[in-house]
Amino acid sequence: MRRYLGVLGLVILLSACTGDPQSRQALNSGKQALAAGQSSDAIRDADAVISSGDTPALAEAYFLRGYAIEMRQKPDNAAAAHDFAMARDSYTRGLTFSPRPEIAARLHAQLGNVCYYQEDYAAAVPEFMTAFNSLDSSQPRDEVLYRMGISEQRLGRFDDADRTFQQVQQQFPGSAYAAPAAAHFGIRGFYVQLGAYTQQKDVNSACNAVRRSGSAPLIRVDKNITVVRTANVPSYSQAQQLRAQIAVQYPDARVMP
Repeated sequence: MRRYLGVLGLVILLSACTGDPQSRQALNSGKQALAAGQSSDAIRDADAVISSGDTPALAEAYFLRGYAIEMRQKPDNAAAAHDFAMARDSYTRGLTFSPRPEIAARLHAQLGNVCYYQEDYAAAVPEFMTAFNSLDSSQPRDEVLYRMGISEQRLGRFDDADRTFQQVQQQFPGSAYAAPAAAHFGIRGFYVQLGAYTQQKDVNSACNAVRRSGSAPLIRVDKNITVVRTANVPSYSQAQQLRAQIAVQYPDARVMP
C-alpha cells in the first residue's frame, strides 16, 4: 500500500518544527524511529510532545503520530480498522493547530488516505481536493488525484470521476496512474468477481452462488481460465451488499472495478 509521504519527506518536514528544544528533540527521535521501522517508538515520541502541550509543535506531532500508526504492521482486518480510525483522529486533530502550509497539505493527503481505506468516500474527496491543490510537485499529486477519481466514482458521481480521470491522463501522462485512470473512465456500474477457475465444477459452484445472491452469473473464458462474476449494479453500495451475501461462501470475492 503506497503512502503519500516517504520517510525522507517526513524527516525534512519535521526538521523545521517550531516547537521548543525538547519538542524538536522528541520529534527528531520519532522520525528516526519511523525511518528504522520502529513505529511504536515514533508514536511514543509524538505522544510525549502532545502531552507537553507545546502548541507550535502539536500539528507536527499529530502528523507523526497518525503516520506512524498508519504505517505500522496490520496483523488482520480488525487491527487495520482500529489503526485507520486512530490515524484519522490524529490527522484531524493536527489540522486544528494551524499547521504551516506544507504540514497542512500532508495532513489533508493522509486524512484523505485513511478515509479512502475506510470507504468513507464522501469525506475522502474534499481532503484529496485540498491536498492536490496544496502539495508541491515533489509529492505524488498523481496518486492523490487518481484516488479522488475512484472516490467520486464509488459515490456515483460518474461525470466528476471522468473529469478527474481525464485530468490524471492530461497532467501526468507518464504516471503509473495514467493507464488505470483511462481504464476507469466511462464506468457506470459495478459488479462482484468471485474468482478464476480451471475446473468446471468450481465454475458451476460459483455460478450457483451468484444466482443465490439474486444476480445473473456472467463468465469470461481466457484460455483454460474461467472468471465468474455477477451482473452489473448501478451503485457501489449495491455491489457491496452483493459481495456480503457471496462472501459467506467466497470470502475472497471483491467488488469491481
